[in-house]
Order: sequence, then structure tokens, then C-alpha cells
Amino acid sequence: MTAGKADTGDDMDDMDDRARSTTVVVFDCFGTIITERLPMPGPEDFTRAVADVLGLDRRLADAVVKGVFTTVYTALVDKSALQPATRGVLDTALRDRGVVRPAEDLDRALWRALGCEDDERYALCEPAADAMRRTAGAGHTVRLLSNCYLPGDLMRRLLANLKVPEVYDRAHFTADGGPKKPDARAFELITAGPFGRRIMVGDSDDNDLTPARRLGWDVVPVDPGRPDFGGLDTLLFSDAPEFRSVQRNAR
Repeated sequence: MTAGKADTGDDMDDMDDRARSTTVVVFDCFGTIITERLPMPGPEDFTRAVADVLGLDRRLADAVVKGVFTTVYTALVDKSALQPATRGVLDTALRDRGVVRPAEDLDRALWRALGCEDDERYALCEPAADAMRRTAGAGHTVRLLSNCYLPGDLMRRLLANLKVPEVYDRAHFTADGGPKKPDARAFELITAGPFGRRIMVGDSDDNDLTPARRLGWDVVPVDPGRPDFGGLDTLLFSDAPEFRSVQRNAR
């Protein structure tokens, strides 16, 4: 639009067409981008990490961990409840018992408790990484949505360590507090913007796919054991001449 020139009907139509043509693709993290090679650490692992990193005796650490798990579990059972910020929950549980620790110590405890020091626990799903790169390379917006317990800055550190492609422009990590999947507010929050099409890529029918379908999104189911992102390629590139040529040659 030229400076000093009023919008015309054609200008507005062009803007509407561009908005309708833009696509945002939201990737789940654990089970989709991140492969979990070992089971989620349990209360005993959490207690051991809190005791060791924060210098607490086991009885006190056990009480702190029970307080954290009770608070988080209560919020998780209610699917419409906001998830409390993990770092804040741990800090409150400590202060309630007369213990104060700096934020960096809390982060070290959470990093260890959630298995991030174990190089064998998490791995990058290479097909997911390729799908993210193809999506961004085609000009679509890539975003991340994860129900998690690691605060956002620690999640980004984990993603960087695993070499997850930095092609996403926004992420919603529920451990920072706020709506969580399958709450529609989490999906609406991560896709804020003038998008004409929204696609959810994830491994959980209950948390990823069903709520996205209810909002009218397209969905791409992912099997963590056999990750295949061909469904995403079909949604994004089926109209491209080179994609149709590949399809014909594959017959």
C-alpha cells in the first residue's frame, strides 16, 4: 500500500487471500520431535536429584517432592485447569519448609531430576527434524506445543542439545504456567496470528489430535516407533508439480 493512499476493496481482498493461504504447523515435542529412549523419571529419581543438588536430607527432599507432585498432579487431572509453573511450584514447596535456594540451583535440580543429564534418555527424531526443515523451507510457519515439566529456558536448552532445527518462531511450554493440552486455549495461544490453515503434528490422540480436530485443524498422527511424516507432505505439498511428479513415478 502506497503512503497516503487509502485501502481499496482490492487491497483488502489481497490481504484476506494472503491470510487464508498462510499455514502454521504445530509440532508436539515428546514422542514427536524428541524420542524418549527411557521411561519418565519417577518420584524416587526426583527425590534423589533434589536431595543431591540442593543439599537436603532425604526425608526433607521426599516431603518437597510430594508437595510438588501433589500440586502438579491436581492440575493435570483437571484438563481445563492451568498448569502451574514448575520452577515456582518447587520454590514454594521448599519455602514452605523453610528452605530457600537460588533459581539456578532449582534449575540444576530440575535438569537432573527429569533425566536431562543422561545422554541416553532423549534423542532427536530425525524424520521429524527433516519435516520441520521442509515445512519452514516452503515458507510455512513452524511452532512447538509441549506439555512438559521443564521450564521453557531448560526446554530450549534440551532442544538445542539434541540439535532440533531452530526453524520455529514460537513455542508454548506448559511448565512455564498456563493452559495445557488438550485445553483449546493452548492450541489457540500457540497459533495466534492471521493463519488460514492450522495443522497439528503429534503422537497423542487425546492430547494432540482430537482437540485439534475439534478446532477444525488438519492433523498428522505420528507413531513414535515408526515416525512417518508423509501425511504432512501430502497436506502441504500435494498441489506442487514436483510432488505430483514424484507421486506418479512412485506408482
